[in-house]
Amino acid sequence: MAQRPPTSAELEELAAQADAAPAGSWRKQEGDGLEHFTLRGSAGTGDLHLYAPAEAGAAITRLLDAARADMPRLVAEVQRLRIEVETLHAEKDRRPEKPAPSAAAKNRASMDDIEIDDASALALAAPFHVGPKEMKAAATDPLAALSVQVARALLPDAKEIERARLIAMAFAASRGQIDDFWAARKMRGGAKKKGKEKAAPKKSK
Repeated sequence: MAQRPPTSAELEELAAQADAAPAGSWRKQEGDGLEHFTLRGSAGTGDLHLYAPAEAGAAITRLLDAARADMPRLVAEVQRLRIEVETLHAEKDRRPEKPAPSAAAKNRASMDDIEIDDASALALAAPFHVGPKEMKAAATDPLAALSVQVARALLPDAKEIERARLIAMAFAASRGQIDDFWAARKMRGGAKKKGKEKAAPKKSK
């Protein structure tokens, strides 16, 4: 029994043994070498006598009292927990199994969990810079053109026209409007007038 969980029959037997144990209150009397412990039983059952050293006799009587009082409670709790575990297993078996997440979903989840500070962001973007190769590809490849425009719009000194061009290109690309995409890429800002117009020379009288 020590090597395996008790069966339901064994639990019921433990409860029955505890219930059959004699009830009453123990009394101790001093004796020669051994203490005399007496259990006063109910009427008609007689008394139970135990002779033992003082400490051992006290430990045995406490154990007998606890076994009779607590063993039925312990058995009832074990039986309740078994029913609860069996119910949980049955509910788990009835649940449909969730499909395993795809590799793409796992990658998205792992990227969402990464916190990037300013230094890490610079290191992440460092390998991706606009050079002659990227500029050449941007002339015919929409994705390359959009990437180059993103780089331009994110420059610290970027003009509003760069951001506006990026927004227009992105919307056109999302709608599949390729002609509007290239038209937005060629968008140019209007030249600002410098200074005030000179006043016309007065006519001499």
